[in-house]
Amino acid sequence: WESTGKNPIQLLDKVSFDRLEQLASDKNFIARVDKLQKDLEDYLARPFSTEQCIAYFSMEYGLNSILKIYSGGLGILAGDYLKEASDCNVNMVAVGLMYRFGYFRQTLSLNGDQMANYDGQEFSQLPLEEVRSENGEALCVTVDLPGRVVHAKVWKAQVGRVPLYLLDTDHKLNNHEDREITHKLYG
Repeated sequence: WESTGKNPIQLLDKVSFDRLEQLASDKNFIARVDKLQKDLEDYLARPFSTEQCIAYFSMEYGLNSILKIYSGGLGILAGDYLKEASDCNVNMVAVGLMYRFGYFRQTLSLNGDQMANYDGQEFSQLPLEEVRSENGEALCVTVDLPGRVVHAKVWKAQVGRVPLYLLDTDHKLNNHEDREITHKLYG
């Protein structure tokens, strides 16, 4: 768990088949997983306090350290709003941007100069799902800008009971500059 940076997708990918077989025959482990599953299902099944839905938009969301779509205070606050809305039965849908590289990781050179390192995110290794249309194709929305249309693929991160839809402009139908809109957070 620690070696994957607390990433559930990478954890499941790294557990050996032998270990999974061993856990599948461990009655205490299975009972614990069943209880956690039941608790999660009960939590997710709680009704919202109102049918009216709130739309929440932010440039960044600080949900955890593996999903690099925040840089600091604004992101942490936005992430906390989503978590609190889920816990307090507030019917909310959130929208933001899915950054390919996110915010930079700072290191120092041998001369003591600050260096910005951008680590690419492999979306398939993150707790996200690609949103698909009714016919099963990857959902793509368009945004009309002066003189052009920008295409954005849609990803979803589930924050408790609150869906967070993240737009990704790194799409083959966009020109080079538009593809970079969602590359770096505050680049």
